Amino acid sequence: MRPFKFRLERLQKVRSAEERAARAEFAAALGALTCREVAVREALTRRDEAREELRHILAEGNAASAFLTAQRVTDRFDAVVEETERERLLAANAADQARSKWAELRSKEEGLSRLRDARESEHRREHERMQARELDEIAMTRATGNGNHADHSSATTTLTS
Repeated sequence: MRPFKFRLERLQKVRSAEERAARAEFAAALGALTCREVAVREALTRRDEAREELRHILAEGNAASAFLTAQRVTDRFDAVVEETERERLLAANAADQARSKWAELRSKEEGLSRLRDARESEHRREHERMQARELDEIAMTRATGNGNHADHSSATTTLTS
């Protein structure tokens, strides 16, 4: 019998390569999301520090110009926080899209793997059936060659009185 050949082997290799690339894209997107989350935390920390400084200026009763300067600085930090949060949301969306693409390609690759396994199992069963038939034929040929016919008819016996 001929050896097993999966006719979709090339497609499976292509899908496997696509899945690896999608997994790498997803990992990169997760890395970018992590960086954006760190940037948001840093921006929040800087904003909180600026607000605390503004509270000190207000508590000390410093000049109005110092207050306005501190207010402008906190406003800038608010804008930085908003911008980094927008970037984080974009990175999160990109990560979700990359995850979806990877999951889709992964399921296609797994489907091909299951199909390959099923075909290989079917091929193996057919091969075993063919070997069993050949063994049966060999056994029948040997039985007839030795004069041992496989005639199972009932023998008649005669009684003499």
